[in-house]
Amino acid sequence: MGSVRPYLQFARLAFQRRATYRLANWSGVAVNFFFLLVHAQVLTGFFRARGNASGWSANDAVLYFAASESLLMVIGIFPDFRYNLAERVRTGEIVSDLVRPVTLVWRELAERYGTGAHYLVTRAPAVFAAGWLVYGLLPPLRWELALFPLSLALAIAVSAGLWFLACSSAFWRESASGEMSAIVFVNTFLGGVFVPLDFYPPLMRLAADALPFRATLYTPVAILAGKLSGGELAFGLLHQVVWVAALALLASRLESRGLRRLAIQGG
Repeated sequence: MGSVRPYLQFARLAFQRRATYRLANWSGVAVNFFFLLVHAQVLTGFFRARGNASGWSANDAVLYFAASESLLMVIGIFPDFRYNLAERVRTGEIVSDLVRPVTLVWRELAERYGTGAHYLVTRAPAVFAAGWLVYGLLPPLRWELALFPLSLALAIAVSAGLWFLACSSAFWRESASGEMSAIVFVNTFLGGVFVPLDFYPPLMRLAADALPFRATLYTPVAILAGKLSGGELAFGLLHQVVWVAALALLASRLESRGLRRLAIQGG
């Protein structure tokens, strides 16, 4: 990995790049809050007839989606098609990356943390505060909350790994837009973006618990909402750690093979 300093600079530059677009950030806050309202109203109607489902109450579900909408951009569930590895490969800017004393995998991770830090400071508090003002819900004060920062950091790493794998296809294809769109589609269903995984039928829940997508959103959000404890909490964190390691190894190998492919194509 070499010196840490270049990666810290990439993280800082990613933070500053996002900070430049203030209007876009506030527009994003409005969009996130709108979808929070939609989710909350649908769930309130659902629970009004049932009382509770799978151990969840209406307040639990609304708190979950308040946390979810607050953290979507922090974790990086949706890609930025302007600044990513695939776009640099397509335009040829990847050549300038190759003369820098950094690896592509760790650079992408550093930029993801820088971007996530910006949204964590500017967007997440605004969306969550708006949800609190409307619904009056706050995370329960439990010791598990102390593990939320760790889970969030792991979630960003898993998300970065998934995006790197998707973008790496640009070494072999003209565009990685299809792969990136596929990641968004699968992550919204198996990551708990639309519905908490606890509501899924057994077979779908088993698949979600095995694949890396739950490690991006569901685990940190469920911790914040007070829905993970004991063995479930331990499994969630271990699941994140395992997938961080697996994706880092796979991404490193893809980078090595992709760069050889790039050289064969003449740069």
